Amino acid sequence: MQILLQLLAFTLLSLSLTRHYSQVMSQAQRLAKSTVLTFRISGYLLLTTAIIYAVYSWGWALGLVYSLATATLVSTFLAVLLTYKPHYLAFVIIPFKPKDLTL
Repeated sequence: MQILLQLLAFTLLSLSLTRHYSQVMSQAQRLAKSTVLTFRISGYLLLTTAIIYAVYSWGWALGLVYSLATATLVSTFLAVLLTYKPHYLAFVIIPFKPKDLTL
């Protein structure tokens, strides 16, 4: 559960950057400020939720260590995914996609 929360959170945070968004969309298009703000706030809230979940499950000592360890693994996976297959992350953008664009 925590790994999925972190994966979605880091995905949203990376897609709030124009560079990664244009990689996933395969088009050079700027993001609307409201979309950037939505992606960032959602990403940070999901990261906070993942940390709270880990602390609640394993206590303060192990929860924080486990949370940081899984964050390292998830961010490495996401970096490799954005490098080689960025279009696999298009499922996150579909609800925020403008009407005139196609994936």
